Order: sequence, then C-alpha cells, then structure tokens
Amino acid sequence: MTESLEDAFTALRREYIAEASGRLAELRKDIAAFRAGESDAAQSLTTRFHRLSGSGGSYGFQEISDISREMERWLKQRTSPDIAGVDAERLEHAVGKLAEAFDSAADELGLPAEPPVTAEFGWRSLIIAPPGPLRNQLEDALNSTGFLVNVETDQGEPKPVPVSDRPDLVVIVADQAHTDPYAVAGAWSGAGATRPRAIVLVDQADSVDRIRALAAGVDIILPAERIHLELPKYAKTLARIGTPPPRVLLVEEDLLQAATITGWLEQANARVTHCTDGISARDLLAKETPDLLLMDLHLPGLDGLSLARLVRQDPRFALIPIVFLTPQQGVAEQIEALRAGADHFLVEPADQQLLTQLVINRAERGRRLREMVHRDGLTGLLNHATLMAELEHAVEYARRHGETFAFIMIDVDHFKRVNDKYGHLVGDQVLLHVAKEFQSIARASDLLGRYGGEEFGIILRRTDRNGAGVLAGKLRHGLATNAFVPAGGERIPIRVCMGIACYPRDGMTAAALALQADQALYRAKARGRDRVEFAEDGTIQG
Repeated sequence: MTESLEDAFTALRREYIAEASGRLAELRKDIAAFRAGESDAAQSLTTRFHRLSGSGGSYGFQEISDISREMERWLKQRTSPDIAGVDAERLEHAVGKLAEAFDSAADELGLPAEPPVTAEFGWRSLIIAPPGPLRNQLEDALNSTGFLVNVETDQGEPKPVPVSDRPDLVVIVADQAHTDPYAVAGAWSGAGATRPRAIVLVDQADSVDRIRALAAGVDIILPAERIHLELPKYAKTLARIGTPPPRVLLVEEDLLQAATITGWLEQANARVTHCTDGISARDLLAKETPDLLLMDLHLPGLDGLSLARLVRQDPRFALIPIVFLTPQQGVAEQIEALRAGADHFLVEPADQQLLTQLVINRAERGRRLREMVHRDGLTGLLNHATLMAELEHAVEYARRHGETFAFIMIDVDHFKRVNDKYGHLVGDQVLLHVAKEFQSIARASDLLGRYGGEEFGIILRRTDRNGAGVLAGKLRHGLATNAFVPAGGERIPIRVCMGIACYPRDGMTAAALALQADQALYRAKARGRDRVEFAEDGTIQG
C-alpha cells in the first residue's frame, strides 16, 4: 500500500472510531426497545451487530468484529423468551465490551477520549424550507415516521449545536429564492461531530446541480412530487440502521439473477436500483449518483466495459466503486475491465455473504473517500479545488440573479514564527483554532475554505463591500478575543490580514476575483499586520 493510500485508510479508520458514540447509542436504544418487548427490536439489533462485525474487520479492528459477530450469532440462535431480563443484560454487557474495544482503538489511533453522551430517545429532524404546502407535506411525512420535527425558513446565523441536539436528518428544499441549498448543505456536512446522519435535498423543478450537491455533502436528492412516498421510506431506514443506506445501481440482464442479488442487498439495508441494459443505466446515471455500480460484463445495447469507460469520464463518478459480475473465465477480460475502470470482480454464481459484504463496505468507503476529496483533512473546511469551484458557481448564480457577493482571502500573520517556536503540531492546532473561530462567526450561507498553507478563503453570498467589511471586522475581533492556548502552554495571539474583492465591481469571473483579493491581501501584508484591504481603490480598514 502506498503512503498516500495508507494515509487515506488511516483517516477512514479515525472517522470510523470517532463515530463510536453514535453507534453505541443506537445499540442501547434498541436494547431499551428489546426490554419493552417491541417485536422488531431483536431483528434491529441483529442487523446492527451484523454491520459492525463486517465494518470492524474491514477497518482493521478485529476485536470489534469478533464481539459483534458473537452477538449476531447468539441473536439468530435465540429461541426462548427472555427470563427476568437475562437476555437484555447479556446485550448490555456486550455493548460495554464494544465500548471498551472502541476506546482501545481510539487510544491506538491517538484520538482524544470523549465524555460519555446520554442519547435521548426519538430521532430528530430539521426542515429548512419556506412556508407553503411542500413544507407542510415534509412535516407530515416525517411526523408519520416518529421523527421529532423542527422547521426553519432560512438557515441564518449558525448556532452551536451540542451533539445530543444534533438532527439525525436535515431536509433542505432547493428554493434558491430563499436560501442557497448547496451552501446550507455544505455548512451541515462540515459540522464535525454535529453533522447529521443524513442530508436530503428536495428538488422542486429538476434544477439541482448534482455535482455541486455531491460536493456539498448531500446524501440523497428526492423529487418533490414523490416526497410523500420516498421521504418516509428513507427516514424509516435511517432510524433503523443509523446511517444513510448505500445506494447501489445494479445492471443485470438476467431478471432472476437481478432479483436474487437485490434481495440479498436489501436484507443488508441497501437501496438497489435495477437496469437491464447499459443504455438505460447510462440514462439513469444522468439523474442519480449511486454509491456503487454493480454490473455484468456482458450487457445488451451498451456492454459493461463501454459503460465503465463512460462512467469514469464523468467527474461525478471518479471515485465511485465499480464491481463486475464475471463468468468463470481467464484473466484477459478482467484485465481489460481494470483498464476500463473496474475496482473488483465477483465470479458468478456469487456467494451471498461475499457479495453483500463487498458491496456494502466498498460503497461506504467510497462515500467517505469522496467526502475527503472535497474537504481539507486538517480543518474540515472546503479544500482549495472545491472552494474555487464554488467561487465559479457563485459568479454564475450572481450573474443570473443580479446579486452581489464578496470573496475574502485571509492570511495568518507570521505563521512561520509559530511553527519555528512551538513546532508544526502546535501550528496545525492554531490553524484548526482559526477555522473553528471562522465557522462560529460566519453565516451558514458563507462558504469557508482553506486556500492553502495558512491562507483561508470565504465566499459571502448576497453581500456588498460594507457587509464584507463588517464580517472581516468580526473575524479579526473574534481571533483577537479568543487567542489560542495549547495544553499547558502559553497564550498564542493570532492576527490576520485580509484582502476583499466584490462581484461585479472588482471582477466578472472567479479568476479575476481571486486575483483581486490576492493582490489586496498582498498590499495589506506589505503595509503591516492585522489589516483589511479592498480591491481596486486601495482603501484600507485597520
């Protein structure tokens, strides 16, 4: 394994362990239902232990896998009724052992210990939509599934959300007259520990940009006309398994084989869409973005190799796993499939357990990798490439709607001195502190990114020069008030310089705005620390 792949896998392992509190809370919630005699609690527990037994081993945590597999087998073999709560006590003991295994894995990875979180019963949802019939329909759909529903017309100023109050499901209506759905989704997907388990985007007029939605962290896009059918089904699945179900596109001409595979995957809580030929699969991919593509090599109309090549040419699907179903043949055809973009092969007739585990684990890993592509690994903000892509989208949106917006480039003053004096580990902590401070001050509709090194960028939608100047002042004041203090160390004051460019006054393209903001930042740095300068006229605020 190359160093870059090792780093990526380590990051995935850390994310997996960081979710321990949520996974354990789900198990404890099911145990409470089990004690209360709910009929489907045992099956839900079996499913959860089954998923942990597979995912624990996939991420290299064998103890988690062994404990979960033992409990899965016990639940499947359990025939006698619970006597005096003995079965529930055994389940709680197993969850305690799992908690110890997660803690041990966290120590191994150098993750900080988390305080215990008391999970509240009842799944939480947040609807972000303007008043009207559609919002009422969304409320009815979620209330019918037992979710606690909160409603906001616009995201507005962000509020700190404790983990215990985190919404499990956020539903955003793509109504850009009231709010930017991609910015709101991006704010929630980058919320760290308070990120919802799933983010749903409701498409009212087939106008959603699916590449932008994917980059913003949207888990699924639902058409408004089918919301009464699809949203309750999705919400119930989310409440049952705790994470967004993987979406699999199965391309298989043999209807009997397709029905068998679909049944296997749906037992593992995957959502399967079936196409019988390559052409219909190609057309469906223009509207949907699955987590994994599972297909036969030999398809009518458009064969599997050609479809794989087309998929890999689309930037939306660069990291989506492709698994081929192949007959028992030599390796020549498989080598050709690898060249076309395949990730794995399953020889027909496929083993049920192997196929299920392979598809579920690869789909989950692919989803995590795609999120890593769009996020900076240290700060969790948008990375440079995604920030610049969003700047281009902001220009297009402002041009269509006749709006103004601002782009701020920010540089941490004398950051090299921090690294030289305290070391790079403390330097990374300073950058993370700056990112969190910016997130606490900026609006949810503002897009924050790490431009590179100690430089950051912020896109301020629906803002003029005055508004940008006010926010810049708040950012500077926030950092000046909340200096970074490392554990057991001295207070490290943080000062920044900023350059501001506004659309359309300072540039009509993303490249022009970035250049103007960069030049303004350079002038601010040249004239002294802790300054803000606007593009074009050289006005200095500081």
